[in-house]
Amino acid sequence: MRLRILPLLFSAVLAMAGTDPFEAPPELKDFARQHTLGQQGVAGKVSALLRAFFAPQEEGGLGITYDNAYTRTPIEAWRDRKANCLSLTALYVAACKSIGLEARYGESLRISRWRRVGATVRYERHIVAVVPSGTIGSELVADFLPEIRRDSQLIAILEPKRVRALFHSNRAVELLAESKHVEAMAEANESIQVDPSLGVGWNILGVVQRNQGHEAEAEKSFLKAIEMDPRDGAPCGNLENLLRAQGREAEAQVYRERGLEVRKRDPFFNAFLAEEALQDNQWDEAMKRIKQAIRLLPQEPDFYLIQARISLAQGHSKDAIKALEKARKWSMPDMKARYDAKLALLKGDVPK
Repeated sequence: MRLRILPLLFSAVLAMAGTDPFEAPPELKDFARQHTLGQQGVAGKVSALLRAFFAPQEEGGLGITYDNAYTRTPIEAWRDRKANCLSLTALYVAACKSIGLEARYGESLRISRWRRVGATVRYERHIVAVVPSGTIGSELVADFLPEIRRDSQLIAILEPKRVRALFHSNRAVELLAESKHVEAMAEANESIQVDPSLGVGWNILGVVQRNQGHEAEAEKSFLKAIEMDPRDGAPCGNLENLLRAQGREAEAQVYRERGLEVRKRDPFFNAFLAEEALQDNQWDEAMKRIKQAIRLLPQEPDFYLIQARISLAQGHSKDAIKALEKARKWSMPDMKARYDAKLALLKGDVPK
């Protein structure tokens, strides 16, 4: 059975129709004011507010913890004290705006992930909040970390309507996984209504349509997705699968080649293939793929960690140490101690 490829920013539960999914909790403004009193400047306020999100509840914070079971609305995140990257960002953007700070949505182009979920391969992207610091050309990035970082990430600003469209398209993914086909179709169509230019939305609409047996409509949706975002290989793969199932081999091959051409330039897809090959004990293929990922994005520490795992699986401890040292070099400051521990353990097992 071939795999459907679903871009996924998050999973979600169905909200009440007609409500704004990003409506702020009524208590949020007072919370934001309380935790930014006495702070001078944008950077101080932004940092204090983010710290308050993660501070324990007994210390007056929200005590937010990461939970990717589904994406909560800001009201649900406030209630449950749980969030993933998008629901946290929606809550944080609302908090900033409630006290007069400008805040926007952004997608971190250097943080994404492909992963297998049952019969699908999902592409998960990372959403952050971006706040101008007050200095020309400088912005602060609020992430799912209890600290503020400068814009060392490569960030693409997202319009609010695009974030809402992604919200609905990914509801469709989650509902489809729960076999709630009618609801999934409604959410997929809502995504297109909110932002007709979103390729992800058209691709997921096509997946839902095909799942319900509407193959002609699905083909049109996949083609629309490719038109909207020619750099996305997911609809190419889905259209290839559809055409091949119909016996249209020549047409299917066209989209197979197009999809492979697009995805071979995606470092995260190469890393995903490396991990797949590693699990199948295909060491040479795994190393080939992870080296390609590193060539495309040489400052991603997770890639070197995968490379180290591949080297260890082959019994090449010294190569694994070199890869871990590179992972440590490019890691965030709070992760360096983790790599130091791994390196110390590994070096202790390597003969001098």
